[in-house]
Amino acid sequence: MSVLTGLGPAGGARPGLRRLLPGTPWGREWLVTLAHPRALAMRVAVPLLLAVPLVTGGAPTFWAAMLLTVLVAMVGAVGSGMTLARARASGHLARLAVTPGPAWRATGSWVLAAAAVDAVQLLPALGVVMVGGGAGAEAAGSLLLCVASTLLFANVLGCALALLAGGAAEVLLDVAVVLAPLLFLGGLFTGVPRQGWRLVAARLDPFGHLHSALIGGLGGDRTFAPGEDAAAALCGAVLALLALVPLGRAMLRRR
Repeated sequence: MSVLTGLGPAGGARPGLRRLLPGTPWGREWLVTLAHPRALAMRVAVPLLLAVPLVTGGAPTFWAAMLLTVLVAMVGAVGSGMTLARARASGHLARLAVTPGPAWRATGSWVLAAAAVDAVQLLPALGVVMVGGGAGAEAAGSLLLCVASTLLFANVLGCALALLAGGAAEVLLDVAVVLAPLLFLGGLFTGVPRQGWRLVAARLDPFGHLHSALIGGLGGDRTFAPGEDAAAALCGAVLALLALVPLGRAMLRRR
């Protein structure tokens, strides 16, 4: 999930990749991901093995969507958080800090690439959800937008939490502590009331809209309209991109 996976213990590139690594974090992320086909196959297979029995077994759409939402949140936040913690320990952030250009460009390219790789790995599972649930074009488009936006948000969140953690082990705990209330406010565990502050919180929560979109993709009665979920996804993506500017400076400052 990161360029770090293609680095040796001392932070240098493995001999087979040293001459091939592109100069940008975006290119390195994709090259190193494709250079490890077994790990890539495992990351594709795990979501698929979860989605297939949920869809074919006729699981209630609310709970099936909840499990898939938690999976998306963990894939994005844990992967990016642990990657950043390991990059700091290996000295990779120190090398990024001396590259020409603003800090947000290097870190933003890195985070965007990680989110894009995560999205590609989840595509087969999402295909099972949309085909098995008989999702129409509107529901499918809303779902894909929500997944992409939530992965971007989760990757940015994981990086932010890694800045506060003392190491990769602490990232797992921090992510769990922060994600739990966010998932609750999104209505994943109890549903979303039709009035009150919980409804407002769910409308502002990207996980709430992803949960709604997944319910719709599975053929259930979604929490919000497809258009509202899509609009919220676009707004969330813009906010996550804006957050990369101060986050990039902080990441390289704490290298």
